Amino acid sequence: MRPDPVQPIAYTHKVHLANNLTCPMCHTGVAQGPQAGIPSAKFCMACHQVIAADKPEVKKLAEFVARGEDVPWQRVYGYSASAHVRFSHAPHIRAEIDCANCHGDMTQQTVAVKAVDLTMGACVTCHRERKASIDCQACHF
Repeated sequence: MRPDPVQPIAYTHKVHLANNLTCPMCHTGVAQGPQAGIPSAKFCMACHQVIAADKPEVKKLAEFVARGEDVPWQRVYGYSASAHVRFSHAPHIRAEIDCANCHGDMTQQTVAVKAVDLTMGACVTCHRERKASIDCQACHF
């Protein structure tokens, strides 16, 4: 398992979700493929040019954009290459698995933390409960 990451900006999921943003609005591609994209700093600034522009964390975001950089977010979840795991968000979204099942209740999180211990046992248990494939090659290569 990865150590807890230290993020360059204290992004708060709680505030954004309370303002009716949804996971796929920012995490583009989550329903189409393996990756749940992370929005660019420019994408965030489309709103934050006027919304909360005076907040210290938004000012940090604006500084990244001014330098022509994206925010160097640190991964919260992920598998080591030695695990030989392939994970795709898309089939989980199609199966209507709530993001909170694997990422915890983001409406209560500020900076994303590892709220769920995504072990093989947890995944297999979930697959069995939902009658999804538990064939090794479904997740491992």
